[in-house]
This record gives sequence, structure tokens and C-alpha cells, in this order.
Amino acid sequence: MRSARGAAMADALVAAALAGVALAALASVAGSATRSLILARQTSIALAFAGERVEALRAGPRAAGTERRTASDGTVFTATWTVGGGRGSPQQLDVRVTWRTHAVRLTTAAFP
Repeated sequence: MRSARGAAMADALVAAALAGVALAALASVAGSATRSLILARQTSIALAFAGERVEALRAGPRAAGTERRTASDGTVFTATWTVGGGRGSPQQLDVRVTWRTHAVRLTTAAFP
């Protein structure tokens, strides 16, 4: 009987260790997924901001500039845009949006 009890105790310890490893892995994956979703949301906001600026440059006066916006979660997005070229050829419109350590950039051309 003692050997059967000892084997059951060893099995229980191994099962507990495996469950602990599985829970640690699950917690790690959940944290990584959360960070990825936050970055995806911020990238989406930055791309929308850049797209709005490109359309405004196409429609209105074209001059270099900078603008800041703050998202509902407190993230500050800074858009910087430049305009180049022209004189009969398409003007290059370049918009770069940065936040924290990330950035997105949209570049297009528009006729004068």
C-alpha cells in the first residue's frame, strides 16, 4: 500500500507542476495578446489620422505643418506633413504620425 500511495503522491505532484506550467504559459499569451490588441488599435487611430490629413492636403491649401491629437486612452499622436514638388508635376504629400515609440507614414502624389 505504501508504494501505491507514494506513486499517487508523485502523480499528483507532477500533475500540479504541469498545471502550473500551463497556467504560466496561458498568462504569458494573454498578456502578449492584450499588448498586440492595444498596438493594433493605436495603429488604426494613427492611420485614420494620417488619412484625414492626406485628404485635407489634397483638398485645401498645401503647406507643411504639425498637429497633435490625444486619444481617449491618453495616447498622444503627432502628425507631421510635408509637401514637395509641383510646378506642373504632381506634388508629393508625405504624412507621418508618431506615438510613443511607433510611427506610420502615408505618402502620395496630387496634381496641383
